[in-house]
Amino acid sequence: MGYTQFTKGKVQYILDVFKPKSVIDLGAQNDFSQPHLPAPYISEWYRNKNIAYLCIDLNGENNAEQIDLSKPSFTVASGCDLLVDAGTSEHVGDNGKFSWEAIYNCWATKNKLLNIGGIMYSENPKTGNWPGHGFNYYTQDFYKELVKISGYELLDIGEHPACNNKTDGWNIFATMKKVSDKFPTLKKFYKLPILEK
Repeated sequence: MGYTQFTKGKVQYILDVFKPKSVIDLGAQNDFSQPHLPAPYISEWYRNKNIAYLCIDLNGENNAEQIDLSKPSFTVASGCDLLVDAGTSEHVGDNGKFSWEAIYNCWATKNKLLNIGGIMYSENPKTGNWPGHGFNYYTQDFYKELVKISGYELLDIGEHPACNNKTDGWNIFATMKKVSDKFPTLKKFYKLPILEK
């Protein structure tokens, strides 16, 4: 997807309040809040704020780490203070299809990458919106149930029409704080309310 003005506003609030020193973006994200295309990479915005930046994307754009988020998580030497999923995890699947194991692996990796005390911001298509855009779609209940079985505290949640598409362009957004390394097993994760396309 990329960062819209709405996304940048949510992330700027996180930067102002929590003052993270490092960020990992899922996806080599563009800054679509800019008035002219082609949109620059959002990494420029973070670097202008002296925040260490890394992105993960199989396409390798913008010096991205080429990691397949659908595969089991890996060990990292150090994590980040802010992890942003602005339109990536809905694309994680298996051979072009929804897969519980693939989406679980993505979320387990997100959890491993984030330091305790760090903030995770996610913004992805709401169930019933952006038809054909990804392999899975989110609900507010997904986040509300996730925090009950993991080491996260829900700070903010809602929905908004991305790119002002009020017909079928709504996204779910959630801001969570990692308070422990607790993360559910696949068996428990499987019970969360997330829908395939």
